[in-house]
Amino acid sequence: MAFSPQDDEVPNRIPCFVGSRLEIWRRLPNALLMPLPTLLRKIGNSLYEHAFPIYRPLYRTYKIYTDRAERQLVRRILFPGAVVVDAGANIGIYSQFLSRCVGPAGAVYSFEPSPKSFKRLRAATHGLPNLHAVQAALGERTGTGELYLSSKLNVDHRSYVTESSSREVIPIELIALDNYFKPSQRVDLIKMDIQGYELHALRGANRVLADNPKAKLLLEFWPYGLEQAGANWLEFIETLRAKNLSIAQVTNHGLIPFRSDSVRVDPQWYVNLFASSK
Repeated sequence: MAFSPQDDEVPNRIPCFVGSRLEIWRRLPNALLMPLPTLLRKIGNSLYEHAFPIYRPLYRTYKIYTDRAERQLVRRILFPGAVVVDAGANIGIYSQFLSRCVGPAGAVYSFEPSPKSFKRLRAATHGLPNLHAVQAALGERTGTGELYLSSKLNVDHRSYVTESSSREVIPIELIALDNYFKPSQRVDLIKMDIQGYELHALRGANRVLADNPKAKLLLEFWPYGLEQAGANWLEFIETLRAKNLSIAQVTNHGLIPFRSDSVRVDPQWYVNLFASSK
């Protein structure tokens, strides 16, 4: 959900890179008239498209700061040899972090359907033998699907029809975790940040979660996105509870009990949830 960059590619031609920077500066006066969140998103996306070597370290620093509560939690629950799913891996920043957490004996399975993001994910995680990058989106079934690309924000590509009919649509592969992992194969943590498609992905992981009752879930909870994807946030919460999972909200002050009365179906409202066996 957040303004999202990552680290990997260096342009081959310096003149093209310089020209891209000039284009960014040319557009700056108009951009300064925008609200601050919109401005930051536009600047981030421009850097992502035209000056990725600048975007990468800036975004990595930004994510280390904004995800500090989640990272602290992940460090606490993971261990050498753990098996992790990173759904919506984008360009690999979090996947790199997870790879370090589980160590050489562990495994990270990073799923990313966007061709451009996947290319950068592969570049960022090259040389990490415990990381398996998969160019696909998670869903409730295995087969083909469509990805609706955002021209405004590189982290807002979606696996479902959006309110905007102007998005470019490309074919992608869908994978259900129940088909990807063998019966009884261990999974310790599933992390999902897939723009409202989390309930669909959970439906495709029923056997995996049954095989791994102690598996933990770190999930973006975006009620507006869930509704856009044809789901319902109440059903999402009830699905977790039906699996005998306790649900907490991740905050900078630690985990707090999830409260349904705090939920807002607003495009700007989202939180991260942590679900674990009771």
